[in-house]
Amino acid sequence: MKIFMPYSSSISIIIPTYNEKQNIGRLIDVLIKELSTEDFEIIVVDDLSTDGTIQLMEKKAAGNERIKFYQNPPPRGLSRSILMGLRQAKSGIIVGMDADFNHDPKIIRNLVAKLRKENLDLVIASRFIENGGMDDKLRYFFTKLFNLLLKIFFAFPSTDNASGYYAIKTKSLKKLPLDQVFVGYGEYHLRLVYFAKKLNFKMGEFPVFYQKRRYGASKSKLLSMCFSYLKVAFQLRFQS
Repeated sequence: MKIFMPYSSSISIIIPTYNEKQNIGRLIDVLIKELSTEDFEIIVVDDLSTDGTIQLMEKKAAGNERIKFYQNPPPRGLSRSILMGLRQAKSGIIVGMDADFNHDPKIIRNLVAKLRKENLDLVIASRFIENGGMDDKLRYFFTKLFNLLLKIFFAFPSTDNASGYYAIKTKSLKKLPLDQVFVGYGEYHLRLVYFAKKLNFKMGEFPVFYQKRRYGASKSKLLSMCFSYLKVAFQLRFQS
């Protein structure tokens, strides 16, 4: 099976969802406005939501050919949903982002513009460069400390190695071992940037400010994520 479809648009935005009914419709409306001058598609892949996300997205997709909606079959998993979306993408540039507005949709044009203008392979939205940040100051402190650890002791390339918000050229993405990268939960982004470094990708960063989630509950647990991410970082640095 081919990983990617032939190009028929310029940008594909991949958004995984799980119980995001209160966010995903609003996010799509903002993205459509922000990308009004682009040829784009929005690909939403749901992980068996139970809150009405599926029904909402079926209506959204039925009314707009730019919106594509898929349901990730079991076994469930964030990375599996993203990978399914990548396999459906039909663009030369892919943007990965979350559905909960942590990833500010208003910088999406900046990520894509930087990728194009500087002829980069990958642009990461970073909380830890000038003009970046987070509303949650305690989480910001620990996450920044964690990223410094990744950079100093594990040779990771980015200031925000667990960002999850990025723009990448499809031709560059194809060079990555996608079935190894997109496994588990948010640690996929560690693998993405680490393998990108190993393949000498040209990478850049653009600042992003994380606002607190307005609707729904976060699925991320900071302490357990740190342990699982450290395990992945160790494996990548010393066993890959």
